[in-house]
Amino acid sequence: MSDEQITESPVLTGHAIIAGFGVPGRAFAEWMTIHHLKYVVVEQNEAIVERCGATGTPIIAGDIRNEQTLKAAGIERATLLALTVPIESVVLEATKVARQMNPTMRIIVRCQYISTGLDAVRRGADEAVVAEELAAREFVRLLEGGRSTIRSYTDGVQKPQVESI
Repeated sequence: MSDEQITESPVLTGHAIIAGFGVPGRAFAEWMTIHHLKYVVVEQNEAIVERCGATGTPIIAGDIRNEQTLKAAGIERATLLALTVPIESVVLEATKVARQMNPTMRIIVRCQYISTGLDAVRRGADEAVVAEELAAREFVRLLEGGRSTIRSYTDGVQKPQVESI
């Protein structure tokens, strides 16, 4: 994506920037909407930008590591950056660039491993959502008698029969 393709978001102040519009990014945006808080999404996938933009989602196309993209999203006036993209190298690079551009905003990152979360904090993140920590907690919850979300989708589905040897 070239810099010429970056379109500016409406002028926002005190808003959040959400990088990535997969499941975590959409959940973040939904929470912001429910609480009547301003945000803009930065998404690299042009098809998602077109589809979601057509429904009124405040979204721009761009690479969250790119300073021009961050400026178009209003990084200097933002109070929060949520890096929800699944690629840890992108999260780490974007954290560093964003922190340099706005030293006071809160940065929350998504990562797979604790080591990456620690690295993100060293680069300027305030909080890290670490998938392996969440998985560990979920395993314990299920062992303690909890129910898996996926079970609601599979109830009534017949399990394959496995023969004993």
